[in-house]
Amino acid sequence: MRPSPLHAWATVGLLVLGGCAAGEEAETAQETPDVAGVDGTVGEVSLDDVFLDAEDTVEAGASVPLRGVLTNDAEQADRLVGVSTPAAGSVQLLDESGAPSADGIEVPAGGQVEAVSEAVRMQLERVTEPIAPTDTVPVTFAFATAGEVTLDVPVAPGPGPVD
Repeated sequence: MRPSPLHAWATVGLLVLGGCAAGEEAETAQETPDVAGVDGTVGEVSLDDVFLDAEDTVEAGASVPLRGVLTNDAEQADRLVGVSTPAAGSVQLLDESGAPSADGIEVPAGGQVEAVSEAVRMQLERVTEPIAPTDTVPVTFAFATAGEVTLDVPVAPGPGPVD
């Protein structure tokens, strides 16, 4: 008995639909949604998903977290020694516990500092004028070895509260 073309198409259809039933264990279920941030590079350091973490307008005089991922592809550690922007009186660099860090933020050799969904490591203090959700803000990042880069950083809501 020879199978009909209809039988062959039905078999292919069942195989395709069976692949859709991967459920919550599928690899795509483990992916984290991308953040609407900006990316940049200076030397061996890349900055990914950099954004101001706010859902609404940031009012003048307020503070707002500056989030992003810093990755160092060099064979030696580098250090974020300063961040500046005309949109704020200052930018505070914080250690992993949230305390001000006078030494900046170390970015390990071949490693990264993840400050998108983990602890806030940078924060704009004393915003000079309101920043709307549609605005971008020029922010300059200075690294001890890699040098400086300026990014036009957008405002976006972050991934939610960090425990």
